[in-house]
Amino acid sequence: MMNMIGRPGYWILASLCLTAWVLAADPPAAPKDYDAVLVYPTLDDGSIMHWLAISPLRYNVAYLGDSMNSDVFAENGRSELTLRPRAGDMVQKERWQKMHFNGAVQGPTMCELFNMAGHYFEYRITYCCVYLHSPVDRPGAVIAASSDDGLKIILNGRKLWSNQIQRSPTYDSDRAPAPLKKGWNTLLVAVDQVIGGHLLCARFLDGAKPVTDLEISLDPPTTDAKRFAAGPYNKDAAALMRTADSQKLDGKLAEALAACDQVLARYPLADVAPRAAYSRASIQFSLKGEKSLNQPGKAVESLEVLLTRYAQDLLAEYALLDLAQLQESVLKDLAKAETTYRSFEDRYPQSTLAAKALVGLARLQAANKNFEEALLTYRKAMKKYPQSDEVMTATLGIADAYQLAGEKDKARKQYQAAMTLAQDWHDNKYGVDVGKQAWLREVIEYARRRAK
Repeated sequence: MMNMIGRPGYWILASLCLTAWVLAADPPAAPKDYDAVLVYPTLDDGSIMHWLAISPLRYNVAYLGDSMNSDVFAENGRSELTLRPRAGDMVQKERWQKMHFNGAVQGPTMCELFNMAGHYFEYRITYCCVYLHSPVDRPGAVIAASSDDGLKIILNGRKLWSNQIQRSPTYDSDRAPAPLKKGWNTLLVAVDQVIGGHLLCARFLDGAKPVTDLEISLDPPTTDAKRFAAGPYNKDAAALMRTADSQKLDGKLAEALAACDQVLARYPLADVAPRAAYSRASIQFSLKGEKSLNQPGKAVESLEVLLTRYAQDLLAEYALLDLAQLQESVLKDLAKAETTYRSFEDRYPQSTLAAKALVGLARLQAANKNFEEALLTYRKAMKKYPQSDEVMTATLGIADAYQLAGEKDKARKQYQAAMTLAQDWHDNKYGVDVGKQAWLREVIEYARRRAK
């Protein structure tokens, strides 16, 4: 029978106060605002093309057609009138994320809101937020906006406008008095989606003329936050990162590490900063067997700092998996590795890498002879992420777990099932992908040897 056994960092900046990113759905206290932020300009006509946004959120109403009178954040004990979101904050298993639009959809100042979710949806809602710095008081300012479909506008905690409608947007169709104060202002808009397109355009007018000197931040700033123009800031950071990449390719690892440190010290807000942090960890230790400084402990520190500072970035998802693998295979700290694997779905529930984290956890459970848990975890990965390639890895992992448990007949049948699935994927699912076909041939050969 199967044996069922019971179940930082040294780069802290002196000049810039970067607070930890929210990793839980309902934190006990709001994190501090930022002492330094990147700022973006409006277009020449005043249009706002940079947004912090989240979607799709479900309606929190008793019936469809009344989304504009609903506060979807109330179910989490919050209010849309007091929100100060930041990238990475979670609501209804979705995350606020930074979006930069180029006006390519239905006009030069339209923002395609499906970009937030990465897919089409119906009967849901998108929230967009910006923090706007005005050099002067503008008591007579007006917000001019339009949307597909309904639109709600909240400025500095006051609901200014609500229009429950199904439509295609027309520029400046919805207007409302929107006094801007000198310094920072918080603008929150909600756009519902019934069917069809999902778009937003918004700008401020003053005396019928567009307001073009607003600075847009996507991070909640302190009153006196230092502002860095995003364009030149990111350009300089990218140039320094290219130097680090070149040095790494040339095998100059110490120099590359120093260049990454410079990026993080001088440009911690830059778009390339998460990549500098990730590259730093790979220079210290490479899980792929590439040339490194062979410092796994320091690599762990670097990954942990990345996860604290840049939790909203895609590289953080890879960093979390790398951290678990380092803890498991190099540092041999299996308890920490299991905790890290388990944390993945809580942090990144929508990630395409979540299946890989589950498979890693199951493999670790099987190695620790927690076979029942391992089988459940493998099957969870297969059921929850049926389109993932990890279905194959999990199918093979179940066979390995049976083998480790001494269940040879079950293992043999499972290896045969893995061979059948791998052959089907080889011939049909990945019939034109040479790399995947090579991987599947390796799976077939491995399963064939183990089934004997």
